[in-house]
Amino acid sequence: MARECQKELENTVGKKWDVEVMQGKANLEVRPKFINKGEIAKRLVDSYGKEVGGPPEFTLCFGDDFTDEDMFRALNGSDLPDEHVFTVTVGASSKMTLAHWHLLEPSDVISSIVLLNGGDTNVADLGALSVVEGRIPENMSGTRTPDEQRMVGGKL
Repeated sequence: MARECQKELENTVGKKWDVEVMQGKANLEVRPKFINKGEIAKRLVDSYGKEVGGPPEFTLCFGDDFTDEDMFRALNGSDLPDEHVFTVTVGASSKMTLAHWHLLEPSDVISSIVLLNGGDTNVADLGALSVVEGRIPENMSGTRTPDEQRMVGGKL
């Protein structure tokens, strides 16, 4: 059904207007050919640098389907230093992507943001961070030292 709808849109709207029809994870996206998520990301980075006086120091971009690849392409190819740009795809590890990082589940996105915000690692899922970092850091706010972990009732 989605394929039939896509063909219909391409043969009607797509021929009348300068648009493209793209199949997303659970949607069809009809968008102008001259603008996409990548162009918007590029414009946001450019306007931030001009308005505040410098480029962003930290750029984090999450996406979970094919329609997000334009953002990854634009940010990865930007003039920002590589260590300031984090493009992250969410979903199966086997999918092809331009993102440099990968998270398996949408809940991992929430856990990652909690951790980046200095959240309690006893509440956040550290699995997400281990995928991004390749390891779980030893010292983070909210983590307990080995001595604190052995502490019971305020005593060692």
